[in-house]
Amino acid sequence: MPEELLMLKTSRIILFIIIVTALFIPNTLAYPINVTDNFGYTVTIEKTPMRIVSLSPCNTEILFAVGASDRVVGGTEYDTYPPEAVNLAKIGGFKTINIEAVVNMSPDLVLAEDGNGLDTINTLKSLDLKVVTLNPKTMDDILENIQLVGNITGNDDTAASLTADMTQHIRNITDMTEDIPDSRKPGILYIVWHEPMYAAGAGSFPDDLIRMAGGKNIIEAEGWPVISIEDVVDKNPQIIICSGMGGSSYTIMEAITGNQVLAQTDAVKNNKVYPVDDPNTIELAGPRIVRGLAELHSYITPEIQPEEIVSPTPDTSSTPGFGMVLALGMILMVYSKRKRLS
Repeated sequence: MPEELLMLKTSRIILFIIIVTALFIPNTLAYPINVTDNFGYTVTIEKTPMRIVSLSPCNTEILFAVGASDRVVGGTEYDTYPPEAVNLAKIGGFKTINIEAVVNMSPDLVLAEDGNGLDTINTLKSLDLKVVTLNPKTMDDILENIQLVGNITGNDDTAASLTADMTQHIRNITDMTEDIPDSRKPGILYIVWHEPMYAAGAGSFPDDLIRMAGGKNIIEAEGWPVISIEDVVDKNPQIIICSGMGGSSYTIMEAITGNQVLAQTDAVKNNKVYPVDDPNTIELAGPRIVRGLAELHSYITPEIQPEEIVSPTPDTSSTPGFGMVLALGMILMVYSKRKRLS
């Protein structure tokens, strides 16, 4: 084989290896990078994180979704999605993080969440661990956090593709609902337990999704308040969504539909009480939240009031003989009334 041809073939092989390597190995050329977490802290990421500990189920979902699953070495006891996350080494519960277990995993990134508690987060930082904390409040925050995690882990392209797909799903629904006036929107009650009755209020993810799906949340209080049966009857929801972890959505639904007081509401009267099979698709700030939005939209759409069709008032002033017809009609009405009374 001529030397020139051999060199050309060798060069092509080397180029092929470089391309494949670039595709499958995290990009380390962009580091170090500075990122700002949801608490407003600037964190410097010196190199591609290779040992990541996740402190919440939604953070774990995001890490797997952006393509960093092979670098997640620890998660919480509540990590159940994707199914592979169940096999992660456990560092405790969401609010009961085992600090020693986290440290023993020698992570170069800890992805925390506001719900872990400031004491836990600050303790991990004091131990010189690299901690990035997420605290999403809205759907937009979730999308931004997915991009943030993609950036930190060197999976920008995957994160961008994922959020673009999610954004399209969201727009498919909001394009149909954003101009619906409140007068046409059905009242929605989203509850997570029945004794006492806990509901999703303003500022919660279900509240955000209900609005986007074309409904209006009947609970105006912030967070997850306890509400009374009397208050529910007074607000009269057209739809009640029952959301309970571990399959308890159906338990809640049975309690609601079997309550004689709540039977006065339109939702119970019209069989519009729905159990949520997987509350995590609505209540966790991860990629699957668009599924939750679609589910709520499927319940709400049939109950959106149609636009009032106002028939144009005919211009009768120019109608020949209209005055005479009207006068005769009035005379007949009076005559008929007198005849009935006699």
